[in-house]
Amino acid sequence: MTVKEMYQIVLDLVGLDKMPEDSGIVFDNGKEVKKVLAGIDMDTSMLMVAKQTGFDCVAQHHPNGIMDPNISELFGRDHMKKLMECGVPINEAQRLAYAGREKRNQAGHTRNKTQMHDVAMLLDINDVAFHTPADILAERTVQAKMNALMEKNPQCTVGDVINELLTIREYAEALDGQKPEVWVGNKDSFAGKIYVEMYGVGAPTLDEYTACANAGVGTFIAMHATPEVVEGMRKLNKANLIIAGHMASDSVGFNQILKAWEDKGIEVVRISGIV
Repeated sequence: MTVKEMYQIVLDLVGLDKMPEDSGIVFDNGKEVKKVLAGIDMDTSMLMVAKQTGFDCVAQHHPNGIMDPNISELFGRDHMKKLMECGVPINEAQRLAYAGREKRNQAGHTRNKTQMHDVAMLLDINDVAFHTPADILAERTVQAKMNALMEKNPQCTVGDVINELLTIREYAEALDGQKPEVWVGNKDSFAGKIYVEMYGVGAPTLDEYTACANAGVGTFIAMHATPEVVEGMRKLNKANLIIAGHMASDSVGFNQILKAWEDKGIEVVRISGIV
């Protein structure tokens, strides 16, 4: 299979017409891919390990080496869409989402974007990265579970939500200390409307969470959150916040991509954070 065919499989799996700006091909040497070394976080040393141990391609979840200058636009676009899904008015959603985009653009200004591409080319090994597509798949999987829970038990608690998350293999098998936890609220709290936040090139800001809580979301499920967000959500005292875990949540989506490649005959070895 070629790298371009692997790329198309991802688009088809997620149902996208165009690859998001934070994903795609870091380097394609045009050769057939039979063995993939995959990880949540991969760096140049992993490229060397893959080359020395007989792999044709490195596949990473986090977009180290993706050079599209419009990644910050993806942040604003996706966050605005998700704010509106929560019931935030379009004018407020735009203001909040694009304020976050500007900060992210500034943060990325000094990043070394060429290192992975240059080393992959030097070693003559393929390298691909799929960030948002995997996060979309993870969010869909978890949100579907939560929708079924809310339908079955409209008065479900945060404890019920945690138990439901643990029916997903990646959460059940996450490392101790990285399994789903309640960071705001408690297990006896009613969940209310449950909204899963897992794609958008970064977690929501405190202002975004606040707007969504004011619009009626009772429980958020996210991969991770900053201390500022946790403290702010506690002070707001309106919604629960469940942190599902970063590596496990990334694995929920990325494993679906890897499985789709395996179904087409590619051998995949999982390392570096994949549960």
